[in-house]
Amino acid sequence: MGCACNKNRQNRGTNGEAAPTRETFEVVLNGKVLFKHTSDATAKAISNRYPDSFVREQSSGQTVHKSAKTSTTAKP
Repeated sequence: MGCACNKNRQNRGTNGEAAPTRETFEVVLNGKVLFKHTSDATAKAISNRYPDSFVREQSSGQTVHKSAKTSTTAKP
């Protein structure tokens, strides 16, 4: 008999439909994904540590947050 931790079980809604998947947020700097997380607050906090970075939704690519910091060495 398996354990009761439900680690690999998929949650179901009230009508038996599959539970909605959580949105994943990406911290992007210079076109590279630095960090991924399901919490937008965590992704925003990480983004604020890197100048010129931004947070986007993984599914749509829509920008959710831009870092308040800007780099001191501007690229032409």
